[in-house]
Amino acid sequence: MGREELQELRGKIDALDSELLRVLAKRFDVISEIRELKKMNNLPARDEDRWQEVLSTRLTEAEGLGLPPAFARKVLEAIHERSLEIEK
Repeated sequence: MGREELQELRGKIDALDSELLRVLAKRFDVISEIRELKKMNNLPARDEDRWQEVLSTRLTEAEGLGLPPAFARKVLEAIHERSLEIEK
């Protein structure tokens, strides 16, 4: 592997990292909209049934993509915690 190839691969990683951040920002924008709807309807920020459904579905999806379940769970839990912070 030459230096040019390494730089090219690192460039791909940089672009993917930026894409991940943009997607997360969009997701949290939607969470802000959900927060407003929940407030208008006097609904709690946390919906345990929904969270368990999402977690189960996403962990299955992650496994199908070859991601280690423990890693996927950590990522999903971090996203969920931030979502709850936004919704409060």
